[in-house]
Amino acid sequence: MAEYIVPLASLLLTVLSSLACLRFIFSRQGFFWIIPFIVSILLSVNNFLILFIPSASIVTYSGVFTLFPLFLSFFWYMMVVTFHYALKKKVEKNKFYSDMKKNYAEAKFLEKNEKRDFFRFTRRKKDEALNGAYRPEIAELHDTDLDYLD
Repeated sequence: MAEYIVPLASLLLTVLSSLACLRFIFSRQGFFWIIPFIVSILLSVNNFLILFIPSASIVTYSGVFTLFPLFLSFFWYMMVVTFHYALKKKVEKNKFYSDMKKNYAEAKFLEKNEKRDFFRFTRRKKDEALNGAYRPEIAELHDTDLDYLD
């Protein structure tokens, strides 16, 4: 059971680094993450083979080097995290694009409000035109109708 702990932990770390690289591929700095993603996948495949099919592994470790895959996986995961924070500090946001996006959202919001006010105004004018002030007409009362009132 103890011989499975090191390959399992190293597989977990390399899968985490692969998923992190995959997530970062879809960020602003995506083209920087293609090579680290490929390296992470290769390390994951190697650790998978060490864990499940030891005879088909690319590299086998024995003796003193049994902890080497775990150290390599941990080192690689730390490199991915460090690379992420380094890129996050260095590559700035595209201010023109973000300002354009904000201005567009604000313009849509204002247009929606103005359209709502315009529809209220036109509805009120239409109602005033249909139900506005008018001279009431009283029906003529005949003498026979007045007899009923006495």
